[in-house]
Amino acid sequence: MKPVLSFVIVGALLVLPATLTWGQSQDRVVTTSNQTYLGEVTSVTHNEVNIETRSGTRTVKVTELDKINFGGEPRELRLGRDAALKQAYDRAKEDLGKLQPADVGEGLIRQDLEFYMAWSEAELGLSGGDKANGATMLIKFVEDHPNSYHYYNAVMTLGKLAAALGHHDRAVEYYQKYGEAPFPGHKLRASLAIASSLRVQGDIEKALQECEKVSNIALDSPEVVKQKKIANVVKAACLAELGKPEEGLKIIEQVLKETSAEGSPTLYAFAYNAKGDCNRKLNKPQQALLDYLHTDLLFNQDSEAHAEALFHLSTLWREVAKNTERSLRATTTLRSRRVGPKTTAMNAYGGDGELMSAELF
Repeated sequence: MKPVLSFVIVGALLVLPATLTWGQSQDRVVTTSNQTYLGEVTSVTHNEVNIETRSGTRTVKVTELDKINFGGEPRELRLGRDAALKQAYDRAKEDLGKLQPADVGEGLIRQDLEFYMAWSEAELGLSGGDKANGATMLIKFVEDHPNSYHYYNAVMTLGKLAAALGHHDRAVEYYQKYGEAPFPGHKLRASLAIASSLRVQGDIEKALQECEKVSNIALDSPEVVKQKKIANVVKAACLAELGKPEEGLKIIEQVLKETSAEGSPTLYAFAYNAKGDCNRKLNKPQQALLDYLHTDLLFNQDSEAHAEALFHLSTLWREVAKNTERSLRATTTLRSRRVGPKTTAMNAYGGDGELMSAELF
């Protein structure tokens, strides 16, 4: 019995390391629903990723993809990726900065490293950091890896950077690329972003057309409903520009009545900015000041919406409230962020960041 038992144990020990090595060296495709596919990533496009598993080929659309952990990738890349996906961009930059692209050779591992380095820099830029550097890195990534599964994320972020630097015409171009995706959710977000940029440029009629595209999308998931409400708020701001601020206010009040502020900071930021626009058109500057102040103090998570509120507050604090200190504070914050609508007044705050961006966009 003992020889047989020894044979079994030795056989098990011989098999075990091979099994562990196989599991540890394979790629892991993780979906947004926490499904994990283990195997080898065999192909990647804008729209989907194919992974060869023991049970056959699995195709995962980019809309269902959370992340890919590649077999043999450096620990710093895994840590940096996870940090970026948790929006801890400073930590991601720190971890990823310990690597050089040349350290990981060519292929998908290098693409992931380059993307998360560029994306982290870009997101930090949108929060007040170096937007020009983030834009430069992302533009290079898209040029070098046009078929990456990160493509849509990259072009949407480039659109936001272009808008933040005042180049709304280029922002629209990037948003249109995002909208070329064969996914209804992408088309919805693209139309909404395009509408916002067109409104800032003063192309109100086209902005309204994009809002209607969002409203007419035949989907009713919670996220889609929220996006449709934002589209209605943008529509209200457009109506104010067309001389129909009362109609715009009715739309906004209805949206706010139907939506809790908890979990909807971006929607509320857009809504209070639009209320401010309507009240300015109604010659109610004090009420407009209070509206923009809601965004500034309570719903400032969206950088572009916050910048718009600060832009108007910098004037209203001075002209309506006669408070030069608060006006200066709003202007200083705005300049430090270097984001906002492209207007003659806004170009004054852009400084070096605006000049640097001219060559990028």
